[in-house]
Amino acid sequence: MELQTVKMLIARLLLAIVEVSFGVPEAIFRTVGGVLAIARVRLHHSYDYRVWLARDLTGCQSILELGCGRNSPILQIGLGDFTDAVDIWQPYVDKHNVDGTYRSCECQDIIEMDLGENQYDAVVILDVLEHLDRKKVRDTDLFARMLKAAKKKVIIFVPNGFIENDHVDGDPYQAHISAWEPDDYLRRGYEVHGATGMRWILGKASLPKWHPFSFWAIVAMVSQPYIYNHPKWAWHSYAVKKVK
Repeated sequence: MELQTVKMLIARLLLAIVEVSFGVPEAIFRTVGGVLAIARVRLHHSYDYRVWLARDLTGCQSILELGCGRNSPILQIGLGDFTDAVDIWQPYVDKHNVDGTYRSCECQDIIEMDLGENQYDAVVILDVLEHLDRKKVRDTDLFARMLKAAKKKVIIFVPNGFIENDHVDGDPYQAHISAWEPDDYLRRGYEVHGATGMRWILGKASLPKWHPFSFWAIVAMVSQPYIYNHPKWAWHSYAVKKVK
């Protein structure tokens, strides 16, 4: 066997050893993470914000969802038949209307549209505020308009602080352009809880910022019972205000 061939085989062997040495711990972390994820679903079911959403929308026969996107939590908890949805991206609206996933779905700009008055039991805006210009939200008094449109409650779910976001499905409106904090809702009379995990651990798309990802995902998961009552430490804020 030629010397050059032997060197290549040795180099490949060393590379394989290095890959295994890094891959095995990651595989272990992923396995442990999967087991803990199952445990969380069974033991910490109450920390999934979709559970909170289903609870808080119990008894609401009419819902307005602002910025429904492609696969909203409203659909994941089975409330599409009670919901009129709007989104600014026409392809999403077309797909929902073809699939019949909502009671109705229209292409609207949340900033400019008329939300009406006391037309819905609940108004929800989930992972949308960060896509809106903060000044326009203030100038059009979106918070007041949402309260005016709701008979029972307004529910907000939004990341804390500014996080960059990629365009998805070719939708230019997917970019994040504003930052929001729990105080933005607390001073408006909302009850606020933290969700998703510790904010300094997570980044774009709610994924851990550092390697090994599986380890930090576990840390974020374990932090949820704490950040529930400390929303300033959380990656997401879940805010609810009952309409008087």
